[in-house]
Amino acid sequence: MDLLLQLLWNGIVTGSLIALVALGLTLIYGVGGFLQFAHGELVAVGAYSFMVSHKYWGWPVVPALLLTLGVTLLVGLLIERVFFRPLRDRDALIPLVVSIGLSIGIQALILIGFGAGILTISDGAAPNMALLSGHLLATPVQIIALVTSLLLMLGLQSFLTYTRPGKMLRAVSSNRSLASMFGLSADSAMRWIFGIGTVLAAVAGVFLGYEQNLEPTMGVQIGIMAFAALILGAVGSVPGAIVGAYIIGILQSLLVGYGVIPSGFTAAIPFVVLILMLLVKPAGLFGTRFTAIRH
Repeated sequence: MDLLLQLLWNGIVTGSLIALVALGLTLIYGVGGFLQFAHGELVAVGAYSFMVSHKYWGWPVVPALLLTLGVTLLVGLLIERVFFRPLRDRDALIPLVVSIGLSIGIQALILIGFGAGILTISDGAAPNMALLSGHLLATPVQIIALVTSLLLMLGLQSFLTYTRPGKMLRAVSSNRSLASMFGLSADSAMRWIFGIGTVLAAVAGVFLGYEQNLEPTMGVQIGIMAFAALILGAVGSVPGAIVGAYIIGILQSLLVGYGVIPSGFTAAIPFVVLILMLLVKPAGLFGTRFTAIRH
């Protein structure tokens, strides 16, 4: 039972970080109508930016985090303006191919700047805290990551439901042509979703950097898990992305923890889930038929 609790906890923490990335993908698909394959690379940008400012420059956590969010946000908005806004009304396959090229390019830049070696943010293992009368061990970073992720998810849902920009995003996602007739700008909506998605990815990158090693392909790994969560829940659905992310995180933790799958094959689990879901229920657990939202 202790092992099960520990594996569930680890899966929930991992699922929370996957959810932050999957939500960014969901927003981009919902408004832009395409899948941004390079979104995971923004996680890597966040992780490496935080490592430089916090570990190399010696900045305290809060200033380093603010700098990381600013740098990653700038990169995300620049990507939207230069690469995706000109392709806004093109076939959904074109921005998808562009995003794949962007993913490779950002990986190459990280490789040039930091090398192919594995890097870390923390200098040593974080101390474990005993929870549930010692039946569960958790690090402070895991607890902060879980709480922060949940608050960001709740904040995003409230933003989309109650604020004017959030309602604008929902209107553009529902029917872009009709929304434009009422003066709702698709360009403004794209800036909003890339900005929000980039901030969520940067936060996920910081926590992943604390919990795992940094390497040039770390964005691809988390991006694939987020993409699988997106398909599993429902493409374009915020609740679906969250549920799918937790399923992926917990499934990975249980399968590897109980020795069903060797740890070296962890990266294959999202692919298997993705293939099975597309074969059995392409619409996802909460969705409709898989189509790009373009009006």
